[in-house]
Amino acid sequence: MNVAFIPITDSEVELLESVEPDGPIAKYIEKRGEGIQHIAFRVDDINQCLAELKEKGVRLIDQTPRHGAGGAKIAFIHPKETNGALVEICERD
Repeated sequence: MNVAFIPITDSEVELLESVEPDGPIAKYIEKRGEGIQHIAFRVDDINQCLAELKEKGVRLIDQTPRHGAGGAKIAFIHPKETNGALVEICERD
Protein backbone atom coordinates (compact mmCIF):
# COMPACT_ATOMS: atom_id res chain seq x y z
CA MET A 1 0.00 0.00 0.00
CA ASN A 2 0.98 3.61 -0.40
CA VAL A 3 1.16 5.54 2.88
CA ALA A 4 1.38 9.28 3.56
CA PHE A 5 1.72 10.93 6.97
CA ILE A 6 0.45 14.51 7.28
CA PRO A 7 1.61 16.22 10.49
CA ILE A 8 -0.90 18.41 12.32
CA THR A 9 0.58 20.07 15.45
CA ASP A 10 1.51 17.15 17.73
CA SER A 11 -0.68 14.66 15.81
CA GLU A 12 -0.77 13.32 12.29
CA VAL A 13 -3.18 11.95 9.72
CA GLU A 14 -2.16 8.76 7.95
CA LEU A 15 -3.58 8.22 4.47
CA LEU A 16 -3.60 4.71 3.00
CA GLU A 17 -4.01 3.72 -0.63
CA SER A 18 -4.23 0.13 -1.76
CA VAL A 19 -1.99 -0.81 -4.67
CA GLU A 20 -3.54 -4.27 -4.92
CA PRO A 21 -7.22 -4.81 -5.74
CA ASP A 22 -7.40 -7.58 -3.14
CA GLY A 23 -5.27 -5.88 -0.46
CA PRO A 24 -6.65 -5.24 3.06
CA ILE A 25 -7.36 -1.55 2.41
CA ALA A 26 -9.11 -2.27 -0.91
CA LYS A 27 -11.23 -4.94 0.80
CA TYR A 28 -12.13 -2.53 3.60
CA ILE A 29 -13.23 0.18 1.14
CA GLU A 30 -15.20 -2.34 -0.93
CA LYS A 31 -17.06 -3.55 2.16
CA ARG A 32 -17.54 -0.27 4.07
CA GLY A 33 -16.82 2.54 1.61
CA GLU A 34 -14.27 5.32 1.89
CA GLY A 35 -13.76 7.07 5.19
CA ILE A 36 -12.02 6.59 8.52
CA GLN A 37 -10.70 3.07 8.93
CA HIS A 38 -9.18 3.39 12.40
CA ILE A 39 -7.80 5.78 14.97
CA ALA A 40 -4.33 5.37 16.46
CA PHE A 41 -2.80 6.47 19.73
CA ARG A 42 0.96 6.77 20.16
CA VAL A 43 2.36 5.23 23.35
CA ASP A 44 5.86 5.33 24.82
CA ASP A 45 6.04 1.57 25.51
CA ILE A 46 3.71 -0.64 23.48
CA ASN A 47 4.63 -3.81 25.38
CA GLN A 48 3.73 -2.18 28.69
CA CYS A 49 0.50 -0.83 27.19
CA LEU A 50 -0.49 -4.28 25.88
CA ALA A 51 0.28 -5.83 29.27
CA GLU A 52 -1.95 -3.26 31.01
CA LEU A 53 -4.78 -3.84 28.53
CA LYS A 54 -4.54 -7.62 28.95
CA GLU A 55 -4.49 -7.24 32.75
CA LYS A 56 -7.72 -5.23 32.51
CA GLY A 57 -9.34 -7.92 30.34
CA VAL A 58 -9.46 -5.86 27.15
CA ARG A 59 -9.82 -8.04 24.03
CA LEU A 60 -7.01 -7.51 21.58
CA ILE A 61 -6.53 -8.40 17.93
CA ASP A 62 -2.76 -8.39 18.42
CA GLN A 63 -1.33 -10.02 21.55
CA THR A 64 2.15 -8.82 20.61
CA PRO A 65 3.26 -5.84 18.52
CA ARG A 66 3.72 -6.14 14.77
CA HIS A 67 5.43 -3.88 12.24
CA GLY A 68 3.37 -1.00 10.88
CA ALA A 69 3.80 1.87 8.46
CA GLY A 70 6.71 4.22 8.98
CA GLY A 71 8.63 1.66 11.04
CA ALA A 72 6.18 1.78 13.96
CA LYS A 73 5.38 -1.09 16.29
CA ILE A 74 1.59 -1.46 16.28
CA ALA A 75 -1.21 -3.49 17.83
CA PHE A 76 -4.99 -3.30 17.51
CA ILE A 77 -7.68 -3.41 20.17
CA HIS A 78 -10.70 -5.52 19.18
CA PRO A 79 -13.54 -3.29 17.89
CA LYS A 80 -16.02 -5.02 20.22
CA GLU A 81 -14.16 -3.33 23.07
CA THR A 82 -14.56 0.16 21.58
CA ASN A 83 -18.17 0.28 20.32
CA GLY A 84 -17.16 -0.84 16.83
CA ALA A 85 -14.22 1.53 16.31
CA LEU A 86 -10.92 -0.02 15.30
CA VAL A 87 -8.25 1.40 17.64
CA GLU A 88 -4.51 1.05 17.08
CA ILE A 89 -1.78 1.68 19.59
CA CYS A 90 1.62 2.47 18.16
CA GLU A 91 5.18 3.11 19.30
CA ARG A 92 7.71 4.93 17.18
CA ASP A 93 11.38 5.40 17.89
